[in-house]
This record gives sequence, structure tokens and C-alpha cells, in this order.
Amino acid sequence: MKFKLKLSRSDYEEAERLHRRQNVGRQVRFLLVYRVVPILSAVGLVLLGAYAPQAPTLPGWLVITFVAALLWIGITSVSAPRVRISRRIKQDATSGELSVYINDECVLIQVPGISETKRFWNSFVDVVHDEKVTLLYTSKDCFTIFPFRAMTADQQAELLTTIDRNLTRK
Repeated sequence: MKFKLKLSRSDYEEAERLHRRQNVGRQVRFLLVYRVVPILSAVGLVLLGAYAPQAPTLPGWLVITFVAALLWIGITSVSAPRVRISRRIKQDATSGELSVYINDECVLIQVPGISETKRFWNSFVDVVHDEKVTLLYTSKDCFTIFPFRAMTADQQAELLTTIDRNLTRK
């Protein structure tokens, strides 16, 4: 099977969503870091500002500094996935279209004139897919993206059959 594709921002975002949904630990970490820490930090900072004495003591300043640092970490953590995706898209923008060749021996991904990656089926440890994207994992957090929008229905079916036939589960 052979097809060409150019990954878009929505492909990367969908891959990130699917990757996060695969593990309860990832989901809990996502909720804690991206949602709970910024909210609690903001509430703590407001409460400290509203109920603190006019001349805070050294422990009061330390608490205010700690809460402000937590708030800063929370705010920057929310933007981290988008920044990572934007950087990846800028890197891929210069590379153009990818040529993907999939057979029973390996998966070959070529960027004409720039690079070539050949992965044999025994190097993949897992596969996950939904209606928009398929992720082939080479490790717990490293995956290759195959967006279904770049393929016809026959190619999608052939990709999934080839993966099921050749992927050795570990």
C-alpha cells in the first residue's frame, strides 16, 4: 500500500487527544496539571489577597510566592501542548508531503530529498485508532501518525488489516 500525506495541525491535535485517552494515569496527570493546579492557585491567590493582613509576615510572603509560582506553572502548562504542536508543524512545513509505503515487511516513510525512515513490524509495540487517526507506537510515548483524512476507505481498511496481520503484541 502506498499513499502521500501532509500532516496538519488538526492531525497532531487529534493524535494528542487519542494518546492522552489511552491511559488513566495520563488522564489524571492531564486533569491535575492542566486544570486543578491553575484553578486552585488562582483561588488561593485571591483568598490570600482578600484575607491577608495589610503587612504580611515572611511566612505570608513565602505562601504568596509559592501560590504565584504554582499559578505560573499552571498557566504555562496549559499552553505547552499547543506550543509543542506548533513547533512540530513549523518543522514539518518545510518538509512538504510524506510518502508512506506499508507492506508485510515494514513501514517506510519518506520525505523526498530530506529523510527516510524504515521501521520493521517488530519495532512497533502497540496500535490505537479511532475514526480520525491511527497511532503506531514504537515506545510508551512515541508514535507515528496515520490520519484517515489522507486515505480512501479502501486504504484505511487495508492499513488496519495489514497492522492486525503483522503487529506482534508484546
